[in-house]
Amino acid sequence: MFRIKYSREIALKILYELDALKCDAAQAGPVIDEYFHYFRGPNPDEEQFIRRLVQTVLDDRKGIDDAIAAHLIGWKLGRLALIDRNLLRMGIAEARFNSEKPIIIDDILRIAKKYSDAESYKLINAILDKVIP
Repeated sequence: MFRIKYSREIALKILYELDALKCDAAQAGPVIDEYFHYFRGPNPDEEQFIRRLVQTVLDDRKGIDDAIAAHLIGWKLGRLALIDRNLLRMGIAEARFNSEKPIIIDDILRIAKKYSDAESYKLINAILDKVIP
């Protein structure tokens, strides 16, 4: 059984940790491996999806961040809450290998409502709707 919503939440937690620790793509491997070593909840298919999603964000973080920044009117990327920034990155990255835009956005918004500020999902929705083709 593949639990996509569960997998996206784990990917967010990993991306959050990597961002908080200011890890680049080269430093991320050990952090990700350690996460899966101590947290054995995901099955192999879920772990593969999580790794792919996290790696997609890390491989093109600059391009993804530029796409986000282009739609932040009166804001800078650094001002966004860490959780919101990583939700946006995650949604844009997943859209690169998953063509189900409405499902991606809906799930990112569900996660935003669970982990972020009460109104953050509105900003996330607006940006994802503009950036994801």
